[in-house]
This record gives sequence, C-alpha cells and structure tokens, in this order.
Amino acid sequence: MTYTHLKERKFYEDIYDRHTIEDGRRGMVHYDKFHAEFEKKLPKDDKIDRPGNALLLNVFYMQTVGNELLHRYETREQYITDWIAKDEAKDEQIADARLTEEPYCQHCGKTGLRITSKDLMCRGEHNDPDEPEEVLFMLKCPHCDKNSAFWEDGTAWKAKPTLCPKCRTEMRHKTSKTPKALLFTYTCPSCKHSYKDRMDLAEKKKKQPDPDFDKDRAHFCLDDKEFRDRLFEIRRGFEDMARFGKEMKEKEDNKHVYDAMKEVKKPKIAELVPILAPVLEKAGYIEFHLDKPEMGRDVYVGFSCLDNKSEREDYDSRKTLKKLVDKALLDTNWRLMSDGISYRLGYLNGRVKAYEGEEALKELVMKTKNLKDKQKSNKVDNTLNETRMGDGKGGRIVY
Repeated sequence: MTYTHLKERKFYEDIYDRHTIEDGRRGMVHYDKFHAEFEKKLPKDDKIDRPGNALLLNVFYMQTVGNELLHRYETREQYITDWIAKDEAKDEQIADARLTEEPYCQHCGKTGLRITSKDLMCRGEHNDPDEPEEVLFMLKCPHCDKNSAFWEDGTAWKAKPTLCPKCRTEMRHKTSKTPKALLFTYTCPSCKHSYKDRMDLAEKKKKQPDPDFDKDRAHFCLDDKEFRDRLFEIRRGFEDMARFGKEMKEKEDNKHVYDAMKEVKKPKIAELVPILAPVLEKAGYIEFHLDKPEMGRDVYVGFSCLDNKSEREDYDSRKTLKKLVDKALLDTNWRLMSDGISYRLGYLNGRVKAYEGEEALKELVMKTKNLKDKQKSNKVDNTLNETRMGDGKGGRIVY
C-alpha cells in the first residue's frame, strides 16, 4: 500500500514538540514580565526569595507555563499515537476505495478512463469539522486526453462556484500570469462588485534554523527528570491546598451538620445490649439477644427477642418494636435496617447497621429532622503554608 498521509513517528513528534515549545515560550514572556514588575514593586526591606513571594511567583508560573507543559507531557504519547492511527486510517480508506461503476469522460463521453490519483476531500464546505472526507478519483481519458473527477459512488465532481459576497450571484473571473504569481480578477455580472486575488509562484523562503530549538525542546518538553518531578510536586501541592480550602469552605457552610455529627454517640456492639434490652423489656419484649456481627464494608448486627404480651398481634408487635428500636438508637450511629422486623409466633428479629466514617455519619445526620439551625461560623483561616511551596531560590522555578 502506498502511504500518502502516514509519516515516520519522528515527523509527528517534531510537530508536537514544536507546538509545546511555542506554548512554553509564549508563557515565559508573560511570566518574565510579571517577575520583573513584581521585583520592582517590592519594598526595600523585602526580598524576592522570601517564601511568601516565592509562593506567589510559583502560582503565576504554573498558571502561565507549568500546567500547560505538564498537560502536554502527559498527553504526548496518546496524542501522537491517535494522530498516527488517523493518518493510517486515511491511507487505508484511499487504498480500499473502488469506483462502483465505470465512468464516462465528462468531455467526450467515452469510456476506458484510467485512474491517475485518489485523494481525500470533503464534498461540502471545508470549514465544517464534522463533515467526513471521501475519496475523489482523478481519471484521464485516453481518447481526448482530458481529466475527469468522480467520487467513489460515481457522482461527478463539480467545482464550487465563487459567489458574490454582496448578492450571492456566481462571479466570473479572469486569470493573468506574471513570472512570480497568478492574478485572479473576480467580477459579479449582477451587481458589478469585483475584487482581485493572488497566488504566489515564487519559492517560499526557507525558514532560518532555530538556534535554541534543541535547548528549549529539552526544557519545555520536560526531558529533565528533576525539573519535571519538581513541576509535578508543585502541582500536587497546589491541588492539595485547593482541595483543603474547598473542604474547609464546605465545613464552614455546613457547620450545623458537623456540630451534630460530633454529638452522635458511637456505642460498641456490646453496648447495644444495655441500650436496647431495658427499653424493650419494659415494653414486654424479653430475652433480647444479639447475633454474630457481619463484618464487611459495613457492620450489621442481627438481634432477636420474644413478645411477652399474648394479646399483641403480629402487626402491632412489629410496629411497636420498630418504634422502640428507632427511638433508642436515635442519638447513636446505629440504625434499624430497611428490611424491617420479622415476626412469627411471638418471635421477632431484625438487623441494625453501624454508620462509620465522616461521610457515612454526615449522610446519617442529614437524614435526621432535628438538626440545629445553621449557624454563622468563624471564618476559616485559609492562610497557605508559604514555606511549603516556596522554592527558596529567588522565586523562579529552578531550571
């Protein structure tokens, strides 16, 4: 198969890295300007390598340079791999394309045309990113020696007319040639609007080699492991601080919930007996007994008892026991399971579940109806640990 789009991997790597370098250089222009202005505004008794100043510079560096470099480093391999796969798929699409029927020459109407090229093109507007590319066949007629173009389904290709930007009428054009360019003059036959266009024929000047390319590539593409690890460390530190600040804000906004969580009692399994047994016995439920706990992600404990009141029927017995258990456990982290209480011949059994951990306790408290009214809490001190993130080397990230 002839490869038209697919290139050697180095071709893709060079383009990707060149864009990374351009992003890095643009970001450094903003960072260097900020660094210089920040240093000028410092009081005489202040130093730029003070931890607080270093932290601020690190924040600005990550916003303008560091985060984008890390993102491009992390996505580099997958992006290039996907890019190669897309170009390979294009070549396979061209190679597999076949005309559905033998076409006729668009000029003399004869058959026997020979394929000279196959290319991928869009039938509609090229600026539509969602339009798929299709294979266009270019064929030469052996009889009149003219070219014809057909899509894979046999539809003849038609050049898109140039429409007048003012009245949308198809424009006429004339072409003239100079040693250096082709000149096109477009005129509207309806409103007489006209304009000129130019196509340069002279060879484009070769770009001068970039003397700093290799050096900047090693730096901005994060080839230096020490520098790369430092950027990752700084980003993790800022993410941790942002997460901590978000948690503190959430706790401040829901102080009434967290206050209620502190008041929840957390009895051990053995303590469930003195909590429930006396209450149930007083209501006529005797021989209260706990089963062996079920230990998994959550802790469940089964219990059983006997209804000592012969006049109490099935429904009333279960309903009364449920109310008693719910009330007795209301200020604890234990709750009766939703499957309820079973009854047979005066023998009742059910299960209770323990809510452990902050999130589980928060969920439990949020379900209760007797939460305290939301109170205004003291402002949380979100002062950052300046010495933690400062580089101590003049504020700039050390390259």
